[in-house]
This record gives sequence, structure tokens and C-alpha cells, in this order.
Amino acid sequence: MNPYGILTSYEERMKANLQRYQRPEKVGTFRLRLDHRTWGKHMCLFCYFTDLDTGEKLRLACWRGAGERYAPRKCTIDFAKVRDRTVWRCILAANVYGIIDWIDAEPL
Repeated sequence: MNPYGILTSYEERMKANLQRYQRPEKVGTFRLRLDHRTWGKHMCLFCYFTDLDTGEKLRLACWRGAGERYAPRKCTIDFAKVRDRTVWRCILAANVYGIIDWIDAEPL
């Protein structure tokens, strides 16, 4: 685990049971609790959330953008530096290819 709580070792990722988390299947605005984070292979950060209303486990990706921060498309919050167990209002929308993207987030 790095100083910001991002899981970095294979053992940490296995203990967190990350296979329970799935890509989102619906668009909308959701109240999500950040459970874990891991680095992706291509300059992205995977964030693992639990939907507080349904209990659904979601895996969302944010990419490194301008300013060297990992954030959803319309957000300025660097998710590489936030704390786990925090609660967020997240907006998910379908892109032109029908893939659901993480667009924005704000703390609750």
C-alpha cells in the first residue's frame, strides 16, 4: 500500500476481494463509498465503490489528465490522494460508443 492507501501488492489486492466489483451497467447519479484503489496498466487509477443505496459493488476508472491528477472527466479532485471510506456523489454517463464513463464526482 502506498502512503495514500492505494493497494499496490498482489496480496493486498487479493485480500480486498476486488473481483466482486463490476463495471457499471446503468447511467445516473449515485451515492458511492470509496472502498479501495489500485493502479491500472495504462496511466489509470481504478476506484472500487459500494453503492450506498443498493449495495452494488462498482469499479470505475479515472485517467491521468492535465495537472498530473487522476480524476473523472469533469472533476478536479485527484482520486490518487483522497482517503478510502469517503462518500461521493458520482455521475455516470454513456459515451458515443455506449460505454459507461465516470464523468464527475463531489464529496458528500
